[in-house]
Amino acid sequence: MKHLSKILILLISTAWLAGCSVESTEIAPTPIRPVKLLEVTDINASSIRVFPAKIAATKQAELGFRVSGQLIDFTLVEGVHVKKGEVLAQLDDRDARNTLLNREADHELAAADFKRKGELLRRQLISPADYDLAKAQLKSATAALSNARDQLGYTSLIAPYDGTVAKISIDNFQMLQANQPVLVLQKDADIDVVIQVPESMANRAITFNPNAKFQPRVSFSNQPVNNYRVTLKEYATQVTPGTQSYEVVYTLPRPTQINVLPGMSAELTLDLSLGNEESKTVIPTSAVMKRDLDGENIIWLYHADTGNVTAQIVTLGRITTDGVEIVDGLSLGDQLVVAGVQYLSDEQQVKPLRWQRGV
Repeated sequence: MKHLSKILILLISTAWLAGCSVESTEIAPTPIRPVKLLEVTDINASSIRVFPAKIAATKQAELGFRVSGQLIDFTLVEGVHVKKGEVLAQLDDRDARNTLLNREADHELAAADFKRKGELLRRQLISPADYDLAKAQLKSATAALSNARDQLGYTSLIAPYDGTVAKISIDNFQMLQANQPVLVLQKDADIDVVIQVPESMANRAITFNPNAKFQPRVSFSNQPVNNYRVTLKEYATQVTPGTQSYEVVYTLPRPTQINVLPGMSAELTLDLSLGNEESKTVIPTSAVMKRDLDGENIIWLYHADTGNVTAQIVTLGRITTDGVEIVDGLSLGDQLVVAGVQYLSDEQQVKPLRWQRGV
């Protein structure tokens, strides 16, 4: 009986061990690796830059009188629009008018004397020297008369162009000195957009191609939804003091939909690709690896229809702060793996990494 019990225990142990052995030889399924993907949505998107900008008047002049005097007619206020040739301010011109009357009398006397001396010279009653003296006095009187007329004209401040009075520096009835600032006049037609460009981008920012697919555009802080096309106007060739940047100025007609004033802030969008370079995009450096087999630079493309990845040979460009440029090997809409590429193989099944809310 004892011997039978031992045989029974032995049979049960053998069956149990055999079952464990069968289970241990079963191969566990290979887990599908989650991968982080990046979709190529815009070739040359890395060349698009947005610069903070300031609005400035295309033409601005600080106006003042060329002569001294008392201001007697000045009714302008800041923000008012004026037309070219309009009288903006007027000085007391009584002294100038009296001076003009004196110069007119002197000129008439000199003209009469010159005419009389000419007749006397013809009759040989005076010397040529007397005639030359009368001629010189007439020229001097003519010059003095012209100067007096100019001085009278200088008592009126005339608008040199259509514009807006931006700033007023004096009050009516104030005594003014010659060339003392009276007001600042800004031209209405166009406005300038001024940006500061780092030296590394300066050459590209001042190369304007009117036929490029992407044209520079500006949006204003008081209406950021809309943007307007601008054209290159001018640029500085000396660095701005205190910075390693250059001032570049673009211009555009003044928008009619919104009120844009000098000093407002804006954003200017530029394409720094020069418009004649090969199409390329920038991807993270972690997405590129060198294949041991042939030394080629490859990326891993994800195929949504099959769920696997394949190696794609690419041509690299420059290394930038945003990543590495891909000159050839990528197309619009491609999805590539950007992390853990060293653990992938051809036709390997993967799944896109989905970030869960709260994780």
